[in-house]
Amino acid sequence: MFTKLRLQNFKSFGDTSFALDPFTLLIGSNASGKSNVRDALRILHGVGRGYSVAEILGEKWAEGGVRVWTGVRGGAGQAVRYGADDGTFEIDAEFTVPSSSDPAKSIPMRYRISIEATGNAPAIVGEALWEKSKYVFETHPEGIGLGAGAARRTLKARVRSRGGRPPEQIFLTDRPLLTQVLEPGATSQSNRDAARRAQQFLGAMRFLDLDPDAARRSSQRGITTLGDRGDNLSSVLAALSETETAREVLTSWIRALTPMDAVDLRFEDDLNGNTLAVLLEGNGNETPLTSASDGTVRFLAMVAAMLHESSPRVLFFEELENGIHPHRVDLLLDLIETSVRESAAQVIATSHSPQLLEHGYHAENARPVLIARSQDGNSSAWDVKSEKSITEVIDQDDLSDLMSDGWFEDIAALTGDASPEEAQ
Repeated sequence: MFTKLRLQNFKSFGDTSFALDPFTLLIGSNASGKSNVRDALRILHGVGRGYSVAEILGEKWAEGGVRVWTGVRGGAGQAVRYGADDGTFEIDAEFTVPSSSDPAKSIPMRYRISIEATGNAPAIVGEALWEKSKYVFETHPEGIGLGAGAARRTLKARVRSRGGRPPEQIFLTDRPLLTQVLEPGATSQSNRDAARRAQQFLGAMRFLDLDPDAARRSSQRGITTLGDRGDNLSSVLAALSETETAREVLTSWIRALTPMDAVDLRFEDDLNGNTLAVLLEGNGNETPLTSASDGTVRFLAMVAAMLHESSPRVLFFEELENGIHPHRVDLLLDLIETSVRESAAQVIATSHSPQLLEHGYHAENARPVLIARSQDGNSSAWDVKSEKSITEVIDQDDLSDLMSDGWFEDIAALTGDASPEEAQ
């Protein structure tokens, strides 16, 4: 689970950091910078998948000309904050991973990466990994150790050792050091194990921007991975239904969601081996997924993403409440709480919903974070629960009214890059 994120000179962010909880809600007006947080996490995801720096920011193509990765919006050219002193941005993330010896226990880790995005090709200029407050590898914080010349193709880093002076090793700058440390013989087994834990965590994230039209289509039985737009929903639901316990959980959510008294699911196969989910109502009527409402389809996709046994630990949703009727938002919150509690998932979502903000403000394991852009164009992140000047107003007024009236954006415009308390 991510516990803290710091962004420096990344897109609209100058230097901001914020904490994250099992359910983290990013609120703010359009173009405030919420999607830039998503892009920062996608860069970390690309690191976890073992891609080169150019591929992370641009695109990754496999053999046969198949694109397997779409880079961050704007590519390398738009990754660095406009007006920054140099062409470098930095992402610093703190997170916890399960212990291999005892999954109930968590290991705190921290990963920092600095990328120079200008020039002929983007390159690593700084990178470090810590486990339990001890470094695994670490470059000099000021970039000392970069190879000479315009290409700057190598970088020195100290690597953890059992005793004596830590050895310095030379790494290439076109790929994250985290990937290179995993190569056989690169360092000790304990260091590689730590790097692998970090890589597996970062590589397991999912970014879901659900599209009901994509989710409605039939899909091949046996495919158990939900696409980022909700593709393969029917086959994922079919796989969930094969286990009696999972089917009971699934149908309980269906009964709670649908006002048409749906009580179960069945699956209709075609001659090509594709299957289509069909909602069964208590009165005998049937509604195939192709005819279900957008809200029903989106909710079923969220159920599939959060309750599937192989789901990643971190799920990022764009506009979480889209297509969900306001009277059903409470049901969505119940689903998130169940996923967080029972499967140890972390849900990070952008939202414009006052109901979700109300929940995030009062729930123990949730954290609303205000992302706002000041008049000079810089984005900042504020913890809604801990900023005293914000909580004093919220506790005296209706939180939903404050959000609907644009109060959060107004306070950001007045305070600039400083936090509300610093501006007073």
